[in-house]
Amino acid sequence: MRRYDSMSDDQLVELYSLGTNEAFDALLLRYDAYVHTTIRYWVTDEDLVEDVFQDTFIKVMMTIRQGRYTAEGKFRSWIGRIAHNLIMDHFRRQRARGQEQTIEGASGEELLQTIQIPSPDPTAEERMIMGEYVDELGVGISLLSEEQQQVVRLRYWEEKSFKEIAEETGVSINTALGRMRYALQHLRRHVRQ
Repeated sequence: MRRYDSMSDDQLVELYSLGTNEAFDALLLRYDAYVHTTIRYWVTDEDLVEDVFQDTFIKVMMTIRQGRYTAEGKFRSWIGRIAHNLIMDHFRRQRARGQEQTIEGASGEELLQTIQIPSPDPTAEERMIMGEYVDELGVGISLLSEEQQQVVRLRYWEEKSFKEIAEETGVSINTALGRMRYALQHLRRHVRQ
């Protein structure tokens, strides 16, 4: 397994696509913690965390085996996006079944999704309501500290990981996570009012 440690993600993907299962094992070991952390950021149910984790790597395996992965040196971002999409699919299914969380218990992504209109062709009334929600969210964001606004912007508009946010802002990952937590608490309070 050590010989795979020095290989790039794209080299491991290439080897796996050619049938070397050990290359996939190396990718799994390399990204185990990252994918678990990504999922746990949004999901608290440990069984669901493991289900999404397994689904993520199954999708990765199938995509690579089918030759649909394009190696561009962005494997980490790609696998993170797969995990994120699977989580959002879960939340959409919950919403469709009427199992939404209240705003007080909502995660950051769920809170931001409460302002989205699911209809692809919104009516004039839906557009007006959406505009009001966006305006209200904008007011809430403007009330945040500059550091909290920056973390919200980097996370939700630029879709950066907390590691990337920490590096860009010159703080630790824990500080970036803390700023996001406080920002979401303030936004929840603002939305409730």
